[in-house]
Amino acid sequence: MTWVLKKFAWLFTKTFGLSGAEAVAAVACPFIGQGENCILIKPFVKDFTDSEFHQALTSGFATIAGSVFLAYVSLGVPPRDLLTSSIMSIPASIALSKTMMPEVEEPITRGASAAEALAKGGREDDSANLLHSFSNGAWFGLKVAGLIFCNVLVVVSMLAAVNGLLAWIGQFWGISRAGTNSLSIELIGGYILYPVTFLLGVPPADILPVSRLIATKIVANEFVAYLNYSTQVAADPTFISERAQLITRYALCGFGNIASGGIQLGIMTALAPNKGPNIVRLIPRALLTGILATLSTAAVAGILGDST
Repeated sequence: MTWVLKKFAWLFTKTFGLSGAEAVAAVACPFIGQGENCILIKPFVKDFTDSEFHQALTSGFATIAGSVFLAYVSLGVPPRDLLTSSIMSIPASIALSKTMMPEVEEPITRGASAAEALAKGGREDDSANLLHSFSNGAWFGLKVAGLIFCNVLVVVSMLAAVNGLLAWIGQFWGISRAGTNSLSIELIGGYILYPVTFLLGVPPADILPVSRLIATKIVANEFVAYLNYSTQVAADPTFISERAQLITRYALCGFGNIASGGIQLGIMTALAPNKGPNIVRLIPRALLTGILATLSTAAVAGILGDST
């Protein structure tokens, strides 16, 4: 894996002009996931520029990790689509991130090779001995896990509270009924994303169900969206066309959801506590950029791909 990361990071350093550290963070996302990609270059994170932070966050939101790959395959999602989408999302996330937030500062790893950044990130340790190293690692892991848990709990609880309020309003005013069609952020998001889904090339008859699946992915997470998709396909293989199914599988393939913002916030603030306000400010923009990067792969798949 180290060899693969070095080669891909070198490629994106040369083609996109990235710093060595952010190139590693970008290419590591499909392998180890959001947030953890920056642990590989931990010594440099505290000195990241805003553009580097934005790129690292965007890459995490735009792809999925190898740790969840088999879970989605078990739901019936073709592995080819998952792999292709994640690979395509790397250059897409870099291009969109640098468009949204160009580099105006001087990264400390500018001109350094990705291999050097990866090597230094892996060996820098101030531990006195092996036992001390284990202790430091355990404490860092506990701190990261605690921050992730607390941030995700807050975000998910807030979404549940808002959905509960919307469901009550919908029933009180007769707008919707209790159950799957109750008024919710996902339902509203489905209608908001209607024009976006149309631009992806989804056939007109399939736009609303696909947009609702994309909204579910953004509000809940991609696992819930893939589960809903697989359940509907199993119940009725023709509920949307094969072309719409192909675009849907690509559009859902990313960690671009609100709860992931809590995960990224927890990990990044643990790695760079001095940049906490910057990270909080960048997360909403990076989340939007990551979602757009994933959707761009869906658009390309709709143009070039087939459903077989």
